[in-house]
Amino acid sequence: MQEVRIRLLWHPQAQFAGYHIAEQMNLAKKAGVHIVCEPIRFDQSGTEALLSGDAEMAVASPSHLLESRCPADLRFVLAIQQESPLVYPVKANSGIESVADLRGRRVGVWPGHEDLELRWMLLKAGVADGAVERIPLANTVAPFLAGEIDCAQMTTYHELHQAEEAAGRDRLRTFTAAPLGASLLKDGLLVHRNLIEQTRDLVQATVNAILHGWTLAFTNEDVALDACLMARPDMTRTEHARQLRDIRGLSLLGASLTHGLGYPDPQHFDYVLRAMHDLGIPTAGLPGEDAADTSFWHNAPAAWRSANWSQN
Repeated sequence: MQEVRIRLLWHPQAQFAGYHIAEQMNLAKKAGVHIVCEPIRFDQSGTEALLSGDAEMAVASPSHLLESRCPADLRFVLAIQQESPLVYPVKANSGIESVADLRGRRVGVWPGHEDLELRWMLLKAGVADGAVERIPLANTVAPFLAGEIDCAQMTTYHELHQAEEAAGRDRLRTFTAAPLGASLLKDGLLVHRNLIEQTRDLVQATVNAILHGWTLAFTNEDVALDACLMARPDMTRTEHARQLRDIRGLSLLGASLTHGLGYPDPQHFDYVLRAMHDLGIPTAGLPGEDAADTSFWHNAPAAWRSANWSQN
């Protein structure tokens, strides 16, 4: 039995329901593969875990791949979510009426190359890069609620719920990058190209199991919630259910409807390269759409990638 370690982008939760199902139900067992989901390590990014050989796969974004130390060594093989989950709330009484009003303000961001979308959104709103003070914070909610920062990077399925419950939904104003054409995909699945070249069957079996797991997550809520509770018992079933619904909403649109679940749309890399170019970040030598390897998705069983989600 060969072990495949998948470094998650955060702690276990419904954000990774399909991965938890694939691990706990041992969906790759027949292919001789044992999947192990590992939580985030704040001292080592997912891309660095791949490049250092500390994980076989990692949940990370196209931005993470292109901003890694060796982007040519990584491949993007799945994308479950098809839309950015990022939001940028401010307090309704802050005087901040638009994205442009963030000029000169303090914005909490997660450390480790997590602010490309924010910077691009601000630039498109006419706010020069550097005109906003970006404060690296592992927890963006508490400092935001305490008034230590004016705006905070959050996800729709996690931190935003916490902020709304504490402050009251009517007391927040929320901005997103989509209206400014600056939305960047967040979660995807990355693999080191060496693993693909050396053990292609292993990668295929793992991709198949993950797609199987996500299909179960979106068609059988009880199975998904049981897996999430096993992976993260300190969260309630209600909390996992709310997050799973949010993840489902981010996933069953776009390429999931035109191609199928998990399609790693190469176009997402074009958006990241545009953002980097606009912000003056060097892009020479970086892979473009070639960073997305769609072959594993195409070779996966149709039952796990081509369900008619528009009818669900």
